[in-house]
Amino acid sequence: MTPQDDRYFEFDRPELRGLVPSEARRVLDVGCGAGALGAALREERGIEVMGLELSPDAAARARERLDAVVVADLDELNELPFERGSFDAMVFGDVLEHLRDPHRLLRVLRPWLADDGALVCSIPNVGHWSVVLPLLTQDRWPYADAGLLDRTHVHFFTLAEAELMLRDCGFTVESAATTTLSQPPPPTVDHLTRFLTALGTDEQRTRQRLTAYQYLLLARPAG
Repeated sequence: MTPQDDRYFEFDRPELRGLVPSEARRVLDVGCGAGALGAALREERGIEVMGLELSPDAAARARERLDAVVVADLDELNELPFERGSFDAMVFGDVLEHLRDPHRLLRVLRPWLADDGALVCSIPNVGHWSVVLPLLTQDRWPYADAGLLDRTHVHFFTLAEAELMLRDCGFTVESAATTTLSQPPPPTVDHLTRFLTALGTDEQRTRQRLTAYQYLLLARPAG
């Protein structure tokens, strides 16, 4: 495993941790990596955190930090060794886009989430300017080792498509926030925003969609 791979498994994701409801006492970290996010939650709040992880090496490290870790292929998972309805929150940190059928996993895991529990998801935005501009101006869709066009991504989401997926799987989106890149967008984004506005889109919402790097979603089971 390379140093870059090590870093991939070690993100503790404060922006996601902040969305986990304060009343949550038992959390499932789906795709927990080496357990950095869950370990931070346990230290901050004194709660139980369980993990699901594909990589046996990362899972072994996570077991030193979390209350329990299950090695699992999320595309094949059908059962959990935990009591149904026992999780107050489930965290999906940049996981759903890597799955062949993310809808299936959400439906599989739903019985283990309490009826008043929460889903916390971060999902890359394929409508970001860094994807849209090369596509429109250069006919390019360049896959890379990391980022929005990570070559291991199987599904690509906009906010509308992410919300539709959650609704289709029996959840109601309670809030949606964004992350953005630290550097400002190029002037071309202003031109694209004006062009799309001329086609009938709302200017503010269009710019928000073009500059959102990831969407941070909080959802709950629909009544």
